[in-house]
Amino acid sequence: MPPPWVVGKTFLEFLVSGELLFKLYNTVLAILVGLVASVIITTIMTTAALLFTRAAYIVEVLTTIMHPMPSVAMIPLVIVWIGIGFPGVVALTINSCLWPIILNSYTGFKTVHQTYIEVGRNIGLKGLKLFWHVILPSALPYLITGIEISWARSWRAAIAVELVFGAATTSGGIGWTIYMSYFDMETPLLIAAIFTIAAVGVLAEKLVMETIEKRTVLRWGMVQLTETMGAR
Repeated sequence: MPPPWVVGKTFLEFLVSGELLFKLYNTVLAILVGLVASVIITTIMTTAALLFTRAAYIVEVLTTIMHPMPSVAMIPLVIVWIGIGFPGVVALTINSCLWPIILNSYTGFKTVHQTYIEVGRNIGLKGLKLFWHVILPSALPYLITGIEISWARSWRAAIAVELVFGAATTSGGIGWTIYMSYFDMETPLLIAAIFTIAAVGVLAEKLVMETIEKRTVLRWGMVQLTETMGAR
């Protein structure tokens, strides 16, 4: 176990050289592509599930099967169907992100309290205006929770996939750095890479997720309203 100052020195060298940012860019890009694709697929599937009973049944069955499925278990299929490298990382990231977002979005829209909708209609809202001003804010706590879970799961999936793909490729993200530092017995670099993952996770939670929550559900009082209506 290297002393902290050695790890800190290695981290600074990793950062100053630009290699850290390059590796982070590769990993974060794959995660963001997976998240965006998951949101688009979720929008289509959730809309269909809310409009059609058969589609709702299919979505519920797929979510029940795939949500607890570890993305690592899908790696052999991805290697055969898509191959290793960036496309494979994106595919497994989508698999990690998609099901928590679908589960939370479907539950959020399905459980919007009827009182909210009736109040919106009483003040003249209907159609897209009713959805935008009443239904979407009511379901937003579920949507944000789904994205938070997906973000965490996508990090785990991306790093795990890069560790596996590291045996067969010479480029990749921060997971590839962990693999190579382990292979070369560079323990300070390995710990610095793990620290980087933790630091990015904390920054994303504090700077992005909490900011969104403060400016939306907490500012609108949706959490308190949801709890109050649920108690009734």
